[in-house]
Amino acid sequence: KQWYQRRVAITAGGTVGAGPTSKECPRILDAAGVSKMFAPMVAHSIHSLTLEDIRYFFKEDATEENGVPTVNMDLMSDTRILPNAPLAGYDEDFSTQSMKTFDLVMRNMNRTWWGLTNYNTLDKLTHAFHMAEVWDSAAEQYRLVKRLLDPESDICGCATNVAENNVLNYLNLMAFKIKYPGITSGNKTLTDHYLESRERRSADFDLYDIESRYHMRYTLTLSGEGSQADFDGIDFDLSDIELLKDIAEKLVDDEGVVTVHADSAEHWEVWRKKMKHGMGESAYYDLAVFMFCMLN
Repeated sequence: KQWYQRRVAITAGGTVGAGPTSKECPRILDAAGVSKMFAPMVAHSIHSLTLEDIRYFFKEDATEENGVPTVNMDLMSDTRILPNAPLAGYDEDFSTQSMKTFDLVMRNMNRTWWGLTNYNTLDKLTHAFHMAEVWDSAAEQYRLVKRLLDPESDICGCATNVAENNVLNYLNLMAFKIKYPGITSGNKTLTDHYLESRERRSADFDLYDIESRYHMRYTLTLSGEGSQADFDGIDFDLSDIELLKDIAEKLVDDEGVVTVHADSAEHWEVWRKKMKHGMGESAYYDLAVFMFCMLN
């Protein structure tokens, strides 16, 4: 029933026009079956996407100018968000996507400021394979969307306007959560430590020391439900040091307290249940619409 309703919505609402306004877009996307959690779900789904992944799961001939923004895996860089999903440098001597993914994580396992902070190697591998499952699930709906949606439609105009539809804001927020675990937790002791450390810009900024004292780290939001962040007054064009206080005080969502790593069979059961829960059909559909519109 849901798939039929989405077919009808896309066919009826995908007309080509002069371009929708930001005020019109919520109604247009809603009529197309896109969920109210479109922005946070899409941001989560694309934050670590690479060009190789796009070519494998969505569009074989996607180019380096693909328009899919991602969080910069180099966490030492002042460039928080990349405008295009980059080539990650998968080792093409491996024949399967899973082995290429495994190799990429293992090659970077000693880089503290690459990918995710405060994740051990098994955690990082779990995250990488989880994201591959997300993309695989969305790829099935991508094929449906491809048959029904006009890339020049108002639906695509709204889906790809990342500056107005909050996708870019949520990507920036994810970048902060990854780089500064627990920044939105409401734990003032922790957030004050981040502020002091960034103001010094010194080697005293030690994420591992922070984790050992507060057990804080970035955690995945896997469900398609929840409240949305209010980005009013947040200017992500500012530097980290200029934004940390506002992020810590204005975007509190209590996320960040996780004490279990994938370091034993018992602890893996906790992760296993989370991974099985997935993101839900609506999130995969949202991602499929976004990827089709952005790549075509």
